Amino acid sequence: MSNPVKNFPRHIEAIWTGLKYLVKPNRMTVYYPEYFVEPSEGYRGLIRYYPDKCIQCGLCAMVCPAGAMKMYVKKGEKKGRPGVNYQRCIFCGFCVDICPQDALEMTKIHDVAFERFEDLVFPPEKMALEPVSPALKMGAKKVKPVFDEERGLRHESA
Repeated sequence: MSNPVKNFPRHIEAIWTGLKYLVKPNRMTVYYPEYFVEPSEGYRGLIRYYPDKCIQCGLCAMVCPAGAMKMYVKKGEKKGRPGVNYQRCIFCGFCVDICPQDALEMTKIHDVAFERFEDLVFPPEKMALEPVSPALKMGAKKVKPVFDEERGLRHESA
């Protein structure tokens, strides 16, 4: 068991830090949806599908470790086109990486919400649409995080 007298200076330091930020708050959060922080390069959000590039090979569905990617076959066609179930998707990007024609692409859009589970299933037609952030649709201001030596993390206009 530790000595309370030895720990007293640490307690005072912790209380001082708390009081300092109570008086002069050092905000690190962004007021979403008024402000939108654009994810960095390589971010894995919703998947975009380009049907004109697709050769219907089915590799994307075969490689999906979560079983989220499925091939949808239309009447009169022998091969299917990919669709994704975001209830299962783990955003690993394997489907995008394996596609030989670059018909799949990870977007930076991640902040969508759905009212029903059925809305999380994206057939090929829905995957082919450009996903849009609801915040940006509402006119949110884009900001980017910047590290300030004096203040810490702050956000400035992008």
